[in-house]
Amino acid sequence: MTDTPTLSYCADYVRRNDKDRFLCSLFATPESRESLFTLYAFNQEVSKTREMVSETMLGHIRLQWWRDTLSEIEQGKIRKHEVVEPLAVLIQSGRINPPDLEILISAREFDLVDKAPANQAELDHYIDQTSGHLAVMAAELLGASGADAKHAARLAGNAYGLVGILRAMVFHGRAKRLYLPQDRIAHYEVGQGDIFEFRKTDAIKALTREIAELAQERIREARRHRKNLPSRALAAALPVVLADGYLRKLSKAGFDPFSAEFGLARPASFRMTLNAMLHRY
Repeated sequence: MTDTPTLSYCADYVRRNDKDRFLCSLFATPESRESLFTLYAFNQEVSKTREMVSETMLGHIRLQWWRDTLSEIEQGKIRKHEVVEPLAVLIQSGRINPPDLEILISAREFDLVDKAPANQAELDHYIDQTSGHLAVMAAELLGASGADAKHAARLAGNAYGLVGILRAMVFHGRAKRLYLPQDRIAHYEVGQGDIFEFRKTDAIKALTREIAELAQERIREARRHRKNLPSRALAAALPVVLADGYLRKLSKAGFDPFSAEFGLARPASFRMTLNAMLHRY
């Protein structure tokens, strides 16, 4: 009988909390996977801050804990923590720069405000500093370098991030939080209650369709630049394939963001595998 490989803490943590990126990481070279799992586990730690606290101040304290932790790592002090310890190895080896991690931390302060972005530009900035920046860091861990390669990874991360905003509408709605642009919500005369109560109105479907079409264009733009990303860094951009699949499900559901067909859609692992074999996303 063949023993089942035991996942590291970070790998299992990502598998349970960020299945898309976990699956994509499996297409990285074996020696690079654990670095990705560590990065993605750190991202989960800071991204879940809003869900972990009951007060804004507690959220800021949690984020500051991570800032202090990074500062201590640079001083050679390593806190005993399942994510901190492997992260310290990446930092001390020069594979990850603390200022890049601090960008991910600072971006999560927006989550603590509980206020919808004013417009698409504000939402795009949030996505760029979270999903986009994370994709660049992942690509760098996989050996990508140069402005063109990083730009390609950022486009892929931003496309995936915008689809993620649509995918999270139910999750955010339950928590009475909005991440859709306020000006577009007003344009379609969608009330907060319509989203928080998951009402399947034509206005919500029209709003969702507009954002989905924008996300589809972002995917096309990302794919126009994929030749600039070396094949060894493909895993960092593979979430684009999953995002495309989610948009297909949303279209079939008539752009109803609250439909089970969209919200419970599983990652298109076969399509992702095929694209990985062809070295594309």
